[in-house]
Amino acid sequence: MTQADWDHYAHISYSPIIRAHYFFTVWRNYRILLSGLDIPKGQLLELGSSTGQISLRLAKNFQLIPTLVDHSKQALSMAVFTYSQAKINVITHLESVLRINLYKKFDFVHSHGLLEHFTEKEQFIVFENHVKHVKVGGWLICWVPTPDLFYKINKMYLVGTGQWIFGYEKPLSLKEFLSLFYKFKLKIVKTRHVPGWLGVAAKKIIFD
Repeated sequence: MTQADWDHYAHISYSPIIRAHYFFTVWRNYRILLSGLDIPKGQLLELGSSTGQISLRLAKNFQLIPTLVDHSKQALSMAVFTYSQAKINVITHLESVLRINLYKKFDFVHSHGLLEHFTEKEQFIVFENHVKHVKVGGWLICWVPTPDLFYKINKMYLVGTGQWIFGYEKPLSLKEFLSLFYKFKLKIVKTRHVPGWLGVAAKKIIFD
C-alpha cells in the first residue's frame, strides 16, 4: 500500500463530486448526529482537518470559532482561502496530530476519517490528543470507517482501479471505537452507524 497523498486529497476535495459528497453525505451525517444536542457557542477544533469543509459548516451553523490542525500545508492554505471567502476567521496549525498540544481547551473537538490511519498504539495517542483539548462539559465528535460490507466493496473497487490514495487504513469495529471513549471516561450521548461509517458524540464530564 502506498503512502497517503494528503496534498492530492486536498485538491480533489474541491472537485464537484467530492464537494457534493461532503454536503449530501458527510454533512448530513453530522447534522443527524448532532440533532437534539446542546451545542454551545464557543471554540471549535478539528484534528486532521484537510481543507476544513465540515468545520466551516459547523462554524456557520453553531456560531463556533474554528481552529484547524493538519500536516498538509497545501490543505491548510486552501482552507484559509475558503474561509476568507466565507468571511470566517480561522486559525491553522501545521502539526502532526500525534504531537499536537495547543495548551488550550475547546468547546467542540472533532475529527472525521482520521483515527483509522494509525496503528492501535498511535490511535490511543491521537485520541488522547482529542480528549486533552476538550473543555469539561465540552463535546467530542468522532467519525471513523467501519469494516462493513459497504466499506469492503468500496475499498476493493478503489484499490482495484488504482484510485486508492489513503495509504494505511484500518477501519474500526463498534467495540474498538467505543473502547477509546470508555478508556477516557467520556459520556457517550449518541451514536450513528451509516454504510461504511461510525459516528459518536460524547461529552467530557471529568477533569484531566
